[in-house]
Amino acid sequence: LIITCFNALVNESGMTELFAIGGRSFTLEALLYGLVSGLTLLSVILWFSSYSDLMENGRFLAMLGRRLPVISMMISMIFRYIPDTVRHGREIEMSQRALLGSDDGYRKTKVARAIRLASILMAWSMENAIETADSMRAKGYQSGLRRPYARVRWTQRDVMPLLLTLLLTGLAVTGVAMGGAAFLFYPEWYIPSRAFEDGRLYVLFGVFIALSALPLLLDLGEKIRDVLSLGQHRASREIDPFVAAMLPHHGLNGQAMLISDDMPEERGRMES
Repeated sequence: LIITCFNALVNESGMTELFAIGGRSFTLEALLYGLVSGLTLLSVILWFSSYSDLMENGRFLAMLGRRLPVISMMISMIFRYIPDTVRHGREIEMSQRALLGSDDGYRKTKVARAIRLASILMAWSMENAIETADSMRAKGYQSGLRRPYARVRWTQRDVMPLLLTLLLTGLAVTGVAMGGAAFLFYPEWYIPSRAFEDGRLYVLFGVFIALSALPLLLDLGEKIRDVLSLGQHRASREIDPFVAAMLPHHGLNGQAMLISDDMPEERGRMES
């Protein structure tokens, strides 16, 4: 929203004028361009946020640790170093505020504390790097016999999501290359006719929706599978009537259930 409004304020390009204030015109093309730019930036932020939540250091090393051990280790250490440095800097700042009090209104004091904080962080970073190097050397990192500590195995349940992702991604790339996503902002917003040939625009739109909804569909599939598995587990607790007739205690209405320790109410009803 901020990018959309900012682009509409500073950019007067476009032929479709919406309104004018003080001699400055606000066009639909500038508004659409800012909206698309804001959505693009939001999607990039969402990508990195999802990557940060899903790809831990262990998973990254497990994927590329054997083929690219040095590069994967460096990238993993960089991704871990940035949040650790920020967290450590906040802890140091809170400690300084607790010991020395607030520095509101005093610019010299703020500058001095910032310099002191940077010096402490640099010293901590160097010490942490030395300790990490010594630990890696002590664990035999240079020996070449390295394996990722996180055991990530490839299973059959991973094949279908990967195939669907590759298929939808290939269709999306093909649709974009064939002009299905063609759109002109300036001087007047316009969708070229090639985008509508053979329904390219609509097919590409459906592919993008399917690709975006794929994680949700996979999650729903997992939940449905769990519910079905739970139902089968409950059904397996029922005893065949022929077997139930041989048991000393059989259930009511000709249906007997296994009585276990986790069903005290069923045990009491059956015994009574």
